[in-house]
Amino acid sequence: MNKARFEAFSDGVFAFAITLLILSIALPPFRHAPTQAELTHALLALWPNALAYGLSFAVIGIMWQNHHALFRLIARVDRMTVFLNLGLLGMTVFIPFATSTLGSYITMKPATFLYGLTLTGCATMYNAMLAHLVRSHAFSSHVPPASIQQTVVAYRTGWITYAAAMVVALLLPVVSVCLYLIIAAYYLVPRGVDTDLALPAEGAETSHLRAG
Repeated sequence: MNKARFEAFSDGVFAFAITLLILSIALPPFRHAPTQAELTHALLALWPNALAYGLSFAVIGIMWQNHHALFRLIARVDRMTVFLNLGLLGMTVFIPFATSTLGSYITMKPATFLYGLTLTGCATMYNAMLAHLVRSHAFSSHVPPASIQQTVVAYRTGWITYAAAMVVALLLPVVSVCLYLIIAAYYLVPRGVDTDLALPAEGAETSHLRAG
């Protein structure tokens, strides 16, 4: 598949999902025109929704950045990569619903568990896609095997931590929210292919590396 079209479609889905997040923040209906005090109280009461919005905005933004960093170093996109990417995008567009639920019931176990389940699903698809790209030697020839391995470790670390936070949600919902925030902060630090690797010169030949 043409890689430019593949990336453009993915960018569009990420943009759509991150835009939908704002729908998780809405003032409750008032039976009459609110006073300034009532409006202020209603706005302040939205802090859980604002927290969930900020967390999910960071999560989807980081996912988009990682997607870009990964595929700028991929030489070819095959059919299985397309299917696995569709699975990732399918989980991504579910994040706004999980975010709305989390913001409305941030201290309740079902809400924090659903949020963790959604992010674990995203991490699962990311890891599956990366594993396929490594097995199929889809990386450009200039990408060091060490960078690929660092990426695999970073993705698996997030995957395991998301799954752990999801389980914690069944016992300590507030702690699980803190773990989700920590994972987002973890991915803010560039690792593996997310670092500034130089792209090959235009027209340079590419081959496929075995990452070990």
